[in-house]
Amino acid sequence: MGPLSNIRILDLTRVWAGPLALRMLADFGAEVIKISDPRVPVDRESGTNNKLNRNKLGLALRLDEPEGRQLLLDLTNISDVVIENFRPRVMRNFDLTYEDLKTVKPDIIMCSMPGFGSEGEYAEYPAFGPSVETMTGISSLMGYPGGPPMVSGIAYPDPLAAMNGAGALMSALLHRQRTGQGQFIDLALSEGPVCQIGEHIVAFSRAGTQPLRIGNTHPNHAPYGVYPCSDDDQWIAICVTSDDQWAILQKLMGNSDGDDSRFASSASRVSHRAELDELVGQWSVKHDSRELTVTLQSLSIAAGAAVNNWQMLEDPHMNQRGFMMDIDEPDLGVKRYPGQAIRLSSTPATKQNPSPQLGEHTRQLLHNLLSMSNAEIDRHAEHGIIGLMKE
Repeated sequence: MGPLSNIRILDLTRVWAGPLALRMLADFGAEVIKISDPRVPVDRESGTNNKLNRNKLGLALRLDEPEGRQLLLDLTNISDVVIENFRPRVMRNFDLTYEDLKTVKPDIIMCSMPGFGSEGEYAEYPAFGPSVETMTGISSLMGYPGGPPMVSGIAYPDPLAAMNGAGALMSALLHRQRTGQGQFIDLALSEGPVCQIGEHIVAFSRAGTQPLRIGNTHPNHAPYGVYPCSDDDQWIAICVTSDDQWAILQKLMGNSDGDDSRFASSASRVSHRAELDELVGQWSVKHDSRELTVTLQSLSIAAGAAVNNWQMLEDPHMNQRGFMMDIDEPDLGVKRYPGQAIRLSSTPATKQNPSPQLGEHTRQLLHNLLSMSNAEIDRHAEHGIIGLMKE
C-alpha cells in the first residue's frame, strides 16, 4: 500500500525533473497516472524510462483534441494533483490552466515546472540541464583556472527540481488536508540551482567578490582533490580539512618534509597547492584506489575511489544495504536500478513495478475511474483520442 496510497496524481510531465518527482511519490504508494501522447512511442530500451516512470500507470491521451481535454477534466475531478512541465503557453493553448482545472475540482493542486517559471521575461524559453546551469551561475563555478565554464554532466537542475517538486506537493497536500484548499505551485527549474550558490551571491552583493573556478580543489583546504592511482584511469578523492589530518597523511606518505614551512598550516598549504598536489599524486599513483580508500578512511580522512557505473552496481556496501533493486521488464528481462534513497522505518517504499508501456492501462483506467464502456473506449481509440497498448 504505502503511506501515499490514497493520493491520485495526473502526470503530464516529460524528460527528467517532473517524472522523477512523481516517481518518488509513486515509490511510496501514490497512484500516479502517466499521461502520454499516443503518437509518441515509449523508449522501452532506455534505462531512463524505468528510472523515472516505475510504479506508474500509463494512459495515452491526446490533450489537443476536445474529447481528450474533456477526459483529462473528468480525471481531474477525481484526482488530487495535476502536474506538468511544459512552457506556460502550452497549457494555456489546451485551456487547461489552473483556473480551468479549478472549475471542475475547486480544491485541486496544480504544479507547473517550466524551465524559468510561469511568468517573466524568460518564461517561454525551452530549458534543459546544461542551459539552465549556464544561465543560473552554476557553470561559472565549475571548471579549471583559466578555462571555460563547465556543466555538471548530470543535468543537475533536474534532480534538484524533482526533490523540490516532491516536497512542494507534500506541503500542498498537507495544507489541503488542514484547510480544504488547493493551490497552484509555480516551480521553476532554474531557481533551485540559484539557491545552491546563495553564499556566492551574498558575497558579491556585499563586497563585489567573484569566485574563481578552482577545478577539484577547495578554496580553504589542501590537499583536497582527485589524485591518480596505480591502474589506468583509476583515481581517488582525498579531502584533508585540518592540520591533524595532514599530519596523519604526511606520516602515511612517509614524506620527509614534515617540517616544511610551505605545508605547516591550511593557509600555507593552499598557497603551495601545486607543489603539494604533486607530492600527493606521486604517492597515490603507487596504490590501488579501493585499498587506499580503506586505509585513509580507517584514519578518519575522507577519501573515495572514483568508480564507474558497473562498479557501483557491484558495490558491496550498496548491496549490503539492499539499495539496488531488480525490476523485471516486459521483453527485456530483469534489470538492476537504483532504489529509493529515502528509508522510512514504518512505511518503506516497497513497490517495484516496471514503467508502463504506451497506453498499457488506458482501458483499465477509463473503465474503472470514469465508468466508460469498452465500446466507448474503442470508439475513442479509433478516432485517435486515446491509445491502447498493442496486444
